[in-house]
Amino acid sequence: MSSFEAVCIAHHSLLPEAAELAERIVARYQDRCRWWVANEMTLAHEEADDRLRDTDLIITVGGDGTILRGMHAASLHSIPVLGVNMGRVGFMSEIDSRDALEGIEWYLKGNGRIDERAMLMATLGGDAGQSMHALNDVTVHRGAELRMIEVKAVVDDVELSTYRGDGLIVATSTGSTGYSLQLGGPVIDPNAPVFLLKAIAAHMSQFGGVVLDANSVLELTLDSTANATLTVDGYISRNIHEGDAVTISRSERCARFLRGGPKSGFWEGLSHRLGMRIGAVRRGEETSN
Repeated sequence: MSSFEAVCIAHHSLLPEAAELAERIVARYQDRCRWWVANEMTLAHEEADDRLRDTDLIITVGGDGTILRGMHAASLHSIPVLGVNMGRVGFMSEIDSRDALEGIEWYLKGNGRIDERAMLMATLGGDAGQSMHALNDVTVHRGAELRMIEVKAVVDDVELSTYRGDGLIVATSTGSTGYSLQLGGPVIDPNAPVFLLKAIAAHMSQFGGVVLDANSVLELTLDSTANATLTVDGYISRNIHEGDAVTISRSERCARFLRGGPKSGFWEGLSHRLGMRIGAVRRGEETSN
């Protein structure tokens, strides 16, 4: 992989320390490539889209939310994203903020590999003009009313079930470590060609979720009079009403992460971030005693 000539660095707009680190990175490597600075909000502007057409790499400085917004802009132009983590968990980040100033140089020289991740496309009401793309998840959930909703799920033209509860989440393999995990969903290998359908606080739910082939087409229809909300990646929202249908399928876009380690690094990172090693270490100590 050749070195990068034009780089956008996008920082979290509400974290002064993120903006400061972004400025320090640009100052240190200003002679290595052409830089331009944005934040996760301005990346969505039309002016930024024009500049992205000539951009080779996006570096995000923030948490997973900053990466999600950065990837939405990047995926339209197949630009790789390198995440610098300033949050607490940072499942999608590559570099910790403490190591970023020194560590970024290795990537700017063209080192690393591209890790491609599948995305979802959600279309509201059959209108392709309303299509939205998700790296993590698409949710249909109850609105402000404290009432359960009913959502009918149809997979490849076969009715699966009607769920009664707070809603449904459809997560990608990447998104399995996000909101879905908080709901008790499984962690899925990020390269697995599947996505997960899981109920949110379902009434009388008897199973944890359904794993679907990534090429499946899923239709979710609101079957209750209570209004609901369609949310994509936690920040894009649309109101939906009784009878409205959301069609979810694999997107033609894909997310491209710039990585330094092997593919197995995902599991090492997961173990570290979730503290899963603690139990394994203790079991090892007990065995050796």
